Amino acid sequence: MNEINKGNVARYCKPSSLGEDGCPTSSAFQRRPNRNEGYLSVYLLEFFKNQNTYEKENVVEVKKEMEKHSNFDLKKNGLFAVINIEQSKDYILKEIQKLISYRGLRLPHCGIFHDHDDLVISELLVECIIKIH
Repeated sequence: MNEINKGNVARYCKPSSLGEDGCPTSSAFQRRPNRNEGYLSVYLLEFFKNQNTYEKENVVEVKKEMEKHSNFDLKKNGLFAVINIEQSKDYILKEIQKLISYRGLRLPHCGIFHDHDDLVISELLVECIIKIH
């Protein structure tokens, strides 16, 4: 697994993980305990040909990728939250002196890996959202 140090990732947030204001809550960024996951799934937007100026088109490509390669049920009212890799790593290091890493799994699929309290990291990741689609 290669570490990814720059770019943006998108995380699908199901409707049940959205707050009353329609924005993702920390539950959208928690690992699923019933699956004993070691990482949080995200998708590298820069993997697609539509570079930075076409972020929305890249999110559409992520959606297609998820539908093609997983049996994940994308809900009509779900959304994608975008996080910048460098900013989120710096922010979490500054706030709690803990490291997170982004590693390619099967690109564009990536994982956010960490060895800290999942609830704390998930709350900090919500604060790192730069855009919602």
